[in-house]
Amino acid sequence: MPEPFRCHGVPAAPGALRRLRHDLMAWVLAAGVDEDRAGSIVLASYEALANVADHAYDGGEPGVVDVDAAAHPGRLEVVITDHGRWRPPVPDTQPVSLRGRGLLLLRASADRADITSGERGTVVTLTWDLDPVKP
Repeated sequence: MPEPFRCHGVPAAPGALRRLRHDLMAWVLAAGVDEDRAGSIVLASYEALANVADHAYDGGEPGVVDVDAAAHPGRLEVVITDHGRWRPPVPDTQPVSLRGRGLLLLRASADRADITSGERGTVVTLTWDLDPVKP
């Protein structure tokens, strides 16, 4: 098992989040997760990161996000923490919209998705059950 992945204080801005997504993918693959499953893990994690950029901070300078991931026997966990305030999504006026489905994607992609929000920010904990490594 690789050491836990820890990346704290990353600006919740597109360029920094793309780099973080690539670093997380490298770590998930190093943890022995097959490429298809790794893609699903990183997609759900990146959606949570995008939600931070879209919803956690009011205009101005981007806030920051922390990502912690750990591989345990039989499971992998990714925790994404912002330090902003939960803001309801702005209604989309388009007749057909793909917005507003981020939380559905998280819950559909992970085996477990827990979201807690409070005065100090929002914490998204995503967990995937992994098949035992075969010798």
